[in-house]
Amino acid sequence: MIAYFAWVAIGIVLAFVARRWQGDVTGLDARERSGVLFVAIGGAILGAYLFQLPADLFGWNAPLPAGLSAPDGLPLGGRTVLGGMLGGWIAVELGKRAFGITRPTGDAFALPLAIALGFGRMGCWSAGCCAGRACEPSVFASVDAAGTPRVPVQLIEVLFHAVCAAGLAIATRRRWLSGRRLAAYVTAYAIARFTLEFWRLQPTVLFGLTYHQLLSLALAVLAGATWWSRRRARRA
Repeated sequence: MIAYFAWVAIGIVLAFVARRWQGDVTGLDARERSGVLFVAIGGAILGAYLFQLPADLFGWNAPLPAGLSAPDGLPLGGRTVLGGMLGGWIAVELGKRAFGITRPTGDAFALPLAIALGFGRMGCWSAGCCAGRACEPSVFASVDAAGTPRVPVQLIEVLFHAVCAAGLAIATRRRWLSGRRLAAYVTAYAIARFTLEFWRLQPTVLFGLTYHQLLSLALAVLAGATWWSRRRARRA
């Protein structure tokens, strides 16, 4: 588990470096930026655990990989990135209303989030959690602690976040998708995560879909609707 937390720590540090590198992309003053950041982090942590709670209570989690004793290999129980995104998004929208902020603020989070999630999934791969289904042995398979080859869904997700981080860095410098970068990235992630769930170990709960696929759909609708509405607003 030390490797897991090491990868996560590296991701957090590099996320803050990326945030400083991109500078202020929201036009908010220091007090507003601090308030939005505090609300986003708090909402993400709360959402990560609250949205995972139904899966923990009703057995909608994958069976634990060999060597792990808690959901997702975490001492305090399971959590979900999808729930963290939903919780952070909802918290920021509510916080912005309380602060009287009307402009988009997501551009400040897109690149740092992609970096943090990429390194977080490296942690999952090193710990053996969030594993893919068993597959035939191949050079691309990821072998778990019991020697079983599995679809390397964690590494596929790492590659996804790395490509997104590179694209977001370019978009930041060239000011592409202004006000819509986070919405575009989160929509893409929700679609990618929905697809990857077919190769993970999660049990189906409704309409042949896993609980995390249902969360992915909710996140895709929320982020996609935001992207579309802001796109229309810019064209108006």
